[in-house]
Order: sequence, then structure tokens, then C-alpha cells
Amino acid sequence: MSPPAGPGALGVLALLLRPRSRQLWNVATRGAQRGLYLTLLAVGLLFWVGLFLLIHWLVGLAWSFEGVGPVLARNVLEMFLASLFVLLSFSNVITALSTYYLSDDLELVLALPVSRPVFHYARFLDTLVQSSWMMLLFGVPVFLAYGIQSGAGPGYYVALATAVPALLIIAANVGITVATVLVNVFPARRTRELMVLLGVLGVASLFVLVRTLRPERLVNAQEFETVAQYLAQLDSPRPILFPPRWASEVLGATLVYGPFPWTEAALLTTGVLASAAIARWATAWGFDGGWARAQEAREARFYTSTGFDRAVWPLPAAWRPVVAKELRIFVRDPSQWSQVFLLGGICAIYLVSIYFLPFTSFQGQYLQFMKEAMSFLNLGMGGFVMAAIATRFQYGAVSREGRAWWVTRGAPVDPTTWLRAKGALGLLPMLLVGEIVVVGSGFMLGARWQLLLAEGVALLFVGYALSGLALAIGAWWPDFKADSAARAATSPAAVFYMVLALVVNAIVLASLLLALWVGARASVAAGSGVAVLTAVGCVALGRIPVRRAAEALWRTGLP
Repeated sequence: MSPPAGPGALGVLALLLRPRSRQLWNVATRGAQRGLYLTLLAVGLLFWVGLFLLIHWLVGLAWSFEGVGPVLARNVLEMFLASLFVLLSFSNVITALSTYYLSDDLELVLALPVSRPVFHYARFLDTLVQSSWMMLLFGVPVFLAYGIQSGAGPGYYVALATAVPALLIIAANVGITVATVLVNVFPARRTRELMVLLGVLGVASLFVLVRTLRPERLVNAQEFETVAQYLAQLDSPRPILFPPRWASEVLGATLVYGPFPWTEAALLTTGVLASAAIARWATAWGFDGGWARAQEAREARFYTSTGFDRAVWPLPAAWRPVVAKELRIFVRDPSQWSQVFLLGGICAIYLVSIYFLPFTSFQGQYLQFMKEAMSFLNLGMGGFVMAAIATRFQYGAVSREGRAWWVTRGAPVDPTTWLRAKGALGLLPMLLVGEIVVVGSGFMLGARWQLLLAEGVALLFVGYALSGLALAIGAWWPDFKADSAARAATSPAAVFYMVLALVVNAIVLASLLLALWVGARASVAAGSGVAVLTAVGCVALGRIPVRRAAEALWRTGLP
């Protein structure tokens, strides 16, 4: 009697993907954060609708320019696809390093009787979904807005359902191939750190470059002497063998009912097949050596340096060991300290944007009033930037303990003191960037020093409140299994914090506006009272949730 036949290749592939799908299902239906998932689903839907309406209006505005509207819209679509492809390719490199070479379940999966092609395609699908879902989520409203605003027919949506997935697949295969080559040259962990660093530097440089080029000139006809010069500026040379161009040609032709570009469609199809074959051959050649190199232990850098202990001596004695440890982790992890370059890029972009604001339409006292009003409203932008920084650094402070949380939990430390010390290191860059954005932009606008001083002091209270809120929410919903701080910062609880921080920021800004109005209409003392109440509320928001969250965290015990 012959043994029963096992599952085919597709069955084995489904079995390999089943744990990931069951994990997502259990988190969404049984996890402690399922209420947050429902809340964020509603918030995400509202954001999606708002983004769609904004893109719909912008596309309609571009389409309204007679003669150049279709050319402008198609060029913007191609730039969007090119940016999407580059970001996806880079994201797939980092994700492929994790799924192919650094995943915790690799030892178990590689011990199973699974053929390498099936293993490759299972990891390929995992990489594709992890890297592409966010980009696809933000891209769908753009594509739909283009189709609806231009009155495209069914052919556009058929092309959309084929060209965009093809672009995603090519980007995933490029990322897997590059990751396999890199991991055979460098250890996988160092490669991922290097890619994170290069990615942060690239994004920061790209932001600064785009802002200094002043792309708003393209919608200002006075910048060009003739229409021909304007069209020549738009119709710049484009590489032929570039997948985003193939996709944009297919979508653009169906968008305006033009002749179908069969050559670009064939290139897109063969690009998918060729990139899939190259990625498969690359993993067949380099997976074994790359995975073996990935097993190298991480080097314990800076563990004997006493400079960190000396750097924290001004802090309270109970804080020093915790802050010194956080400082060591921050310096030896490129995914942490490389964020400084991105923060610098954000400051540069914002200050350059403020410098190029068109205030030439205002004269006299109205000019000064508009500049100081803009300087005051910068408090909202400063609060938003500080909330984003707190999400990246302070929200994940507890989750960064990881599997070593039991050491801290068993130590004789005060919970509130420990939690505040964990967030102390992230408070410095948070306040520094916020002050540069707000006070620096106010200085460039020519605001009076009294207003700049008031804005700087107000931002200190806002930063303290946002910092305490980030620490509290991160302690209420920690993720000790997150493999990086970036992964913890993308959890539903982190998004919930970001929404709550924006609400707090809006309330503080409204309270300060009320204080100014009361001071101008009633009395300076009454306006000062409103401002003092706002400051007291910020202090309370930065202290009370932290104490309650620390107590709740210690009651949860060991994971």
C-alpha cells in the first residue's frame, strides 16, 4: 500500500503562509488592542476619504489649465509612480533582509521538508505584502482621483488593476535580489543597519533638494516667457528602460483614450517575469551563504566606555543608570541615531519653505501682522513635529526592553522613576527640533522678540505634555516582541497616540488664542490666567498619565 500523497506545492505554500495570516486574524479579533484596531480603521477611512478629496481637487486644478493640463497631470502621475517605485524597492531590501535572513522562525521552517522554490515564493509573498500595503493604501486614492476627474473609461481601471501590481512585484523582486547580494558581502544585521542609515540620509537629502528646487514654480506662468518653455520644462528626458515609465505610459494612454502602448505593456509584462526569475536565481545561489553569515552575533559596542556614565551625571541619581543604558543603545544602533539626519532635513525643509512664503501682497502693518500670525500658528506645526518624534523615540521606550523586560521588572526600582528616565533621552531632540521649527521660523519672519519668547516657553509645556502622553500609552500597550523600535512605532497604539497628540495640540493652540483674545478684549490679567491654566493642564497631562501607566505596567508582571 502506497503512503498517502502529501500536499502539492500550492498546498505547502498555503501552509507556510497560514501562521502569518492566523497571527493577524488573532490580533484583530482576540488581542487586547482590537478596540484600537476598530478605532484606527474608522480614522484611517476618514483619512483615506480626505486624501482622495484633496487629490481629486488638485488633479482637477491641473486639468483646468488649457493646453498644458493633460501634460502636467501625466507628468505628475509619472513622478508619483517613479517615487513610489524607488521607495518600494528600498523598502523591499530592508524587508527581505528580515523575512529571508533574520526572521525568528527560519530555523523551524528550514528544518521542514519544503523545497527551496516553495520557500522562496512564500517569503516573496510575505515581503511583498509587508512592503507594499502602506504604499498601495496611499496610492489608491491618487489613482482613483485621476480616473474620476478625467472621466476615464473601464479600460483605465483594467490597466490600473494590472500595471500597479506589476510595478509592486518588480519592486519586490529587485529588493530581494539586492538584499541577497548584499547579505553575501556583509553580515545581514550590519547590512540592514547600513540600509536604514542610507535610507534616512537619502530621504533627508531628497526632501531638502526638492524644496530648494521650488516645484511651485511649475504652476506659476510668470516664471516662463513662453508656453513652449513651460512645456519643455515639463517634458524632461525620461529613461526608456524604467518600469515606472512603462506603467505611466499604460495608465496615461487609457486615461485620455489615446492609442494603447503595446510596447510598454509588453515591457511591463516581461519585466515581471524577468525580475521574478532573477530573484529566484539569486536566492538559489546566495541564500545558504547569506543565512549562514546572518547567524553572526551582534558586536557589543561601547559596553566598556565610561563616557556615557559621565555624560549623565547632572541627572538625578536614580535616573543615571537607565539614561546611560539608553544612551549606549542609541549610539550603537544606526536605526536610532540616523534619525538625527532626518530631523535635520525636516528643519531645513520647513525653514526654507518659510523663507519662500509669498508675503509681497501685504504692505505696512498688515505685513507685520501676517508674519506674526504665521509665526504664532507655527506652534501647531511644532507640536505636530514633536508628536512625530515622540512616537519614534519615547512611545517605544518600554517596548525596546524586549525579552530583557523581566530583568527590569525584577529590579528594585520605582516604576514611575524608571519610566520617566526611559523617556528623558528622547525629550532633548524633541524639544530641540520643536524650538528650531517654531522660534527659527519666527525669527526668519521677523516676529518681535516678545512673541518669540512666548512661543518658546509655550512649546516647552506642549513638549512636556506630549512626551508624558507618549510614555504613558507606550507603557499601557507595550510590544516586547517587536524586532525594532520602528516596528513598535507603527503599531495601532502608536497611531492612536498620534491622533490623541494632534487633538491635544489643537486644544493648546485654541487655548492660547483664547488667552490672546481675552487679554485684548478684557484684561491682561484674565488672558494671563487662561495661559497659566493651559500650562498647568500641560504639566498635569505630562505627569499623571505616566504615573498611572507605570503602575499598570508593573501590575502586568512578566510577559
